[in-house]
Amino acid sequence: MNIPRFALLPLLVFGAVSPVLAGLDDDAPFKSDGVTRNTPASYIDGRAFSDNPSHAEANSGLRLSPPTGTQLLSGQRFDLRVETQIPAQTPPALVKLVVNGHDVTARFKAKIAAQGLGLESGTPKSELLFGETARNLSFGRPGLWKVKAVVNVDGIERSIENTYPVAQPPFGGAKGGPRHVVFFLGDGMGLPIRTAARLVGKGLFEGRGKGGLNMDRMDEYGLVHTSSFDSVITDSAPGMASYVSGMKQSNNAINVAVDNTPENSLDNPRVETLWEFLKRSQGWKTGVVTDAFVTDATPAAVAAHSRARADRTAIAQQMLGYYRDESAQPKTGYAALAELTQPLDVILGAGARDWLLKSNPDAKSFYQYKDKGRSDVDLFATVAPSLGYATARNLAELQAAPDNQRLLGIFSGEFRTTSSGLGADNIPAVLDRRVARGLATIRGKDAAAEEIGMNVAPPFGTGCGATVAECFRAVPSKKEMVEKAVAVLNRLAGRKGGWILLVEQSQTDKLAHILEYDRVIYEALELDESIGWVTKHLGTQRDALVVVASDHAQPETIIGVAMPSVIASAGAGACFSGAAYPITIGSAADPDRPCALQDVIGTFNDSTFPTYASNRGDGYPDDPDPLVKLVLEDGGRPTYSTNYLTNYQPLEPTAKTSALPNPKRAPDGLLMTGNMPTQKVKAGANKTEGNVKIAPHSADDVPLSASGRGAELFGGVYENAEVQVRIAAALRGQTRRAQMQLGSGYSGVPTTAPAAKFLKGL
Repeated sequence: MNIPRFALLPLLVFGAVSPVLAGLDDDAPFKSDGVTRNTPASYIDGRAFSDNPSHAEANSGLRLSPPTGTQLLSGQRFDLRVETQIPAQTPPALVKLVVNGHDVTARFKAKIAAQGLGLESGTPKSELLFGETARNLSFGRPGLWKVKAVVNVDGIERSIENTYPVAQPPFGGAKGGPRHVVFFLGDGMGLPIRTAARLVGKGLFEGRGKGGLNMDRMDEYGLVHTSSFDSVITDSAPGMASYVSGMKQSNNAINVAVDNTPENSLDNPRVETLWEFLKRSQGWKTGVVTDAFVTDATPAAVAAHSRARADRTAIAQQMLGYYRDESAQPKTGYAALAELTQPLDVILGAGARDWLLKSNPDAKSFYQYKDKGRSDVDLFATVAPSLGYATARNLAELQAAPDNQRLLGIFSGEFRTTSSGLGADNIPAVLDRRVARGLATIRGKDAAAEEIGMNVAPPFGTGCGATVAECFRAVPSKKEMVEKAVAVLNRLAGRKGGWILLVEQSQTDKLAHILEYDRVIYEALELDESIGWVTKHLGTQRDALVVVASDHAQPETIIGVAMPSVIASAGAGACFSGAAYPITIGSAADPDRPCALQDVIGTFNDSTFPTYASNRGDGYPDDPDPLVKLVLEDGGRPTYSTNYLTNYQPLEPTAKTSALPNPKRAPDGLLMTGNMPTQKVKAGANKTEGNVKIAPHSADDVPLSASGRGAELFGGVYENAEVQVRIAAALRGQTRRAQMQLGSGYSGVPTTAPAAKFLKGL
């Protein structure tokens, strides 16, 4: 066959193994047609622009999945895949598969034959590519496992070897560990957001904090690295999935490794999550609580498997353990996936379109979708009840739901037509829900004000309430959802059973993306309120572990304070200081002459303390625009305008391009020039869509806090993929980090090389 010219480009060499360009990436669409090599479409000066070297044999792209270094637990299931990435001239063939020095080739081939070719084994379309996946294996003993594959490619034997550090399982220790685990995930909640929440919620007196957040008072702290398998900047999918699987994953992937059949996002080699492992092996009850749509990356990361986080309808079915041909998650071809996934016992969040048929009247009248919903099966109205789930649509139904039954709660989103920041898929922001409940105002305006947009009927029927405010009041708070989730899990697990719960605060990320920082602070305060309830409630039981983390940070920072009253009284175009504008634009008599709005910022010596008030004593500011307020800015952003006042409704920052501000948002404000791309450099060069109209994630390390039994294990600085090992050690009854140093260099992993007979499932 003809070798593409880019196949002859020199490759970097790291150590003994020559890397080859990695598997499926957004900027490197791989086709398993036997012709197209998985290589970026764009080069600069003959060098690959945007893809990364990976652990693979350079001439054939031979690689193993999971990626080398994946930190597994003994007994945790995974799929072992052997594949090539570069089309050969004749069909490649597996010569040998060796595990810790023992030949297991026959066992591997027998497994593939039993599964059958096609989706179950991940067979490529072209016979010029090799690809075989043995499903649901596990390493039955802790230690260092080395797996080597040899494949004949055009008469030459190509080889690759991976090392897998395998830690002890989360059970079987001499002393019992916690039976209840709550993992709080503040999406995008880096250290500046924690700090801002404390300053706003607790205040300062003579430079000393007047109080601390609940997350400030936890027992132990660590710092976590967040980069994904294929990018220094992670997105939320691998950011969370790496925590609960031990495997570094690619952006947009949920508990799968990349493969050479990207035309199907559901057949990739998978890895079991801690939620699934505990349910399968110990009968633990499991749950997720979120303010995002339930199938979003973070909640999906504990219970689903897909190369594309956008496979929302299939992910919803995986969460229920429901497989049916002619649906988004077929049964045929996915027997191994059905065996791997474990239905969640509690599912609370938003995103009704992934659960309701489009023809279900509630999709439009109650959830306010103009024309969205499923076309195959109604999971909410029909499937979930048939599987034993109680369902809830609002706070009253949530509180009335029985505690002795599985629970699926799907609540209304931010559907105001003038608000494009969140949409009907995501629960309204905390600030807006508090305004709806009469617990806050925005510059003195309450839910009755026209600017707030709540004292009107919903756009598509009044199923959730007569007004927007009434609909928003019916959406439960995070604490209300958590209280119910814990009650159900406790009842289902029984006195001696265990359970594990993910609680996500999604809008700390989603609202930061659109530069709604005042609202972000309220989100962090709501998460902290839930943390306080859990640590107090479960702390009395003395058998709980609480972890608080973030999947990634955003590049916010606190730059000073501003005085909203000065801004508001000045009016559009007015120079509030009275001084001449330093740059002559227009005439001095021009009433619309630009003003140096940044002069309202007080920094250095002028950064007096903010004056937020909480007359209700609940830790939330009564109004986000007090006399003196914090100013958060972003190191990475699209072009937008700001007047440093809280928007009455959340709005996207840009217009059609990231280079232009949204004219409906602070039209009298200061123009903040962006530094996000507006288009792709060349076709296929960027992993994004090119026009980045939101603030990005950052690669900063994020703080992780822990309290309860085993909390000391979470001190130090480590990769996010190591967190699962530390949770497992806590569940075994370990309490000191020194107990996890067993000589291998990996936490919880001994130096032994177990015999291949302990490779289970093959």
